[in-house]
Amino acid sequence: MQLIHLTAKRFKNLTADSIYVSNLTRQFNKSLPNDYMLIVGNKLKEQFIGVNVIDLHISSWGNGLLYFWLPYLFYFFWLPYFILKKKINNSEKIFFSSDANLLVFIIWWRKIFRFKFKICSDWHMMHNNFKDNYIAKNSEYIITTSEKLKKNMVNKLGISPTKIQVVYGGVDLSVFENDSRPEASLRKDLGLPESDILVGYVGFYKTMGMSKGIETMIDALRFISDENIKMVFVGGRGREIEEYGDFTLKLGLSTNRTIFVPAVSSEATMAYERAMDILVIPYPNKPHFRDFGFPMKVYEYMASRRPVIYSKLDLVEEVIGDCALGFEADNAKDLAQKIVELETNTTLSADLANRAYEKVEEYSWQKKAENILEFIKK
Repeated sequence: MQLIHLTAKRFKNLTADSIYVSNLTRQFNKSLPNDYMLIVGNKLKEQFIGVNVIDLHISSWGNGLLYFWLPYLFYFFWLPYFILKKKINNSEKIFFSSDANLLVFIIWWRKIFRFKFKICSDWHMMHNNFKDNYIAKNSEYIITTSEKLKKNMVNKLGISPTKIQVVYGGVDLSVFENDSRPEASLRKDLGLPESDILVGYVGFYKTMGMSKGIETMIDALRFISDENIKMVFVGGRGREIEEYGDFTLKLGLSTNRTIFVPAVSSEATMAYERAMDILVIPYPNKPHFRDFGFPMKVYEYMASRRPVIYSKLDLVEEVIGDCALGFEADNAKDLAQKIVELETNTTLSADLANRAYEKVEEYSWQKKAENILEFIKK
């Protein structure tokens, strides 16, 4: 079996998708050192060392629709040339991708030329357009990030459940294990208050223009009288820090109760997670987050050995319902009560953190890659 991993990403920009592809690539390459190939739109010279990678050097110029569609225009015409040149025309060749547009292209060209390769589509959400049926029914293997997404595909698209595998993960546990700095040292190195109780959110503030619930966390401070409890938000981009700083003032809160940090490297985010007393997943009760938006940060939170509070949406509860504390989504007062409960009940906090850490060992990037490959080989 040869796995050909397709992405149109240009890895000069840090996004959740690029982090996902990068981590999965490393593990696929370990499992299939001679039978794995990654095809990317563009990458930096130092990226993917030791990986059989084809860099298409697609320009990063332009913006808006031009920036978005430029790689897809290139891929559409390049894919049949690549397949014919490399003679990728047997059932032992598997194209793998989480990019719906690339999956549509590769399926279309397979139909036109009657190619024999197979397709494994990696689903993080449904698109509610023709792509859902077209990709699902033309994929030999389907991977989903949650049981709820699998059920939606079975019920709405009529896909056989035996064709779909739920694969949770992933997280790089070695990053947490190799950083032995105590909390006080971490906070000093990161420029965080050393004596306050820090409630943290680590991740991009928005996805596809939608807020991930930062407002609910800030609003919760109005119901917490202890001013030593502060909120830390790591992952701001553009004008987002200014936007949420203004929101803090609008609520009449002192700006010294909120700390906003720009987006940092993957390794640095994990250091911030370990520096917190409590970590929060504040996703709002909106369709994207209810049905598709599984936060990859869940696994890092679990590996940080810090207690987690999450908004009680089905997707997140699949994984951490038994090892974290839930609050009613969008309910700032309920979130505040849960924060105070964990801050005052150290036994509960320690128990949740330990249970989450024990469980997350099954959700590493290595396990995720192995589970995907095992499902394909079956």
